[in-house]
Amino acid sequence: MAGADFTVEKYRRRQRMWDAVESRYVVHLVLFAAVFFTISPLVWQLITSFKTSQGVLALTYLPLDPTIAAYERALIDRGFWRAVVNSVIIASVSTAIVMVLGTPAGYVFSRFRFPFDNAVFVFVLFTRLFPPIGLVTPYYRIMTTFGLLNTKTGIVIANVYLWLPLVIYIMRNFFITIPQSLDEAARVDGCTKIQAFWHVVFPVVLPGFAAGTILTFLYSWREFLFAFTVSTDLTSMTIPVATFLFVGDAGIDWAAMAAASIVSVIPSALVVVFFQRYIVVGMTGGMKG
Repeated sequence: MAGADFTVEKYRRRQRMWDAVESRYVVHLVLFAAVFFTISPLVWQLITSFKTSQGVLALTYLPLDPTIAAYERALIDRGFWRAVVNSVIIASVSTAIVMVLGTPAGYVFSRFRFPFDNAVFVFVLFTRLFPPIGLVTPYYRIMTTFGLLNTKTGIVIANVYLWLPLVIYIMRNFFITIPQSLDEAARVDGCTKIQAFWHVVFPVVLPGFAAGTILTFLYSWREFLFAFTVSTDLTSMTIPVATFLFVGDAGIDWAAMAAASIVSVIPSALVVVFFQRYIVVGMTGGMKG
């Protein structure tokens, strides 16, 4: 009996421990810690962006004399607004090309069988597995050969190479979830293969198309390595590269750099806020298959 009582008491202690771990207080504490570590750098950047150059060095959390001078120095004096325009153009064009090429490619890999089709699909994904840093040298030589240094076209080509395999993978997995009987019914009604794709199947996978579009835009927006490799002036420089250049040889304009960082975050934050449902779809539904 003593052994049974000891076992019951041990079970009760373990149960009380798990009840405490799973209590709403612990859950709230974990969520608070996750949110704090996520947004605290952004809050710090936002506060710093309203300080003066001297105020940044003061040991205070809040700006003593709030000012938007850092935004004026970043956007106007240093021409950061041109980097914003470049990023919008490059991310938009890259996204359009990737979706135009990736959507039909995903459809073909999901519907048609041809020699070595699986091997070709694996090879497409394999090209994305190379560490980007290992491709910088050949990429730079190619851009130099074709005279694409300091051009938006050179950065768009890099973005298409980086994100096209991902979109093919996502769209293929979305198309797989659509029954092939839908295509066959359209063909019976007189549609060609292209008409069946465009008028019948494609409207069904519009959520996946939206997810791929948003993810490609966000990834292109923040791409740094290849843009840094070929951009040396503001004719093609993107936001991440222009922000990095606030680090000078003689010192760092912390307030202007913080202002530039806040400006760079705003478009992607708006995309995430208004289209988060499609992002979740792309990161869940697109990964099935």
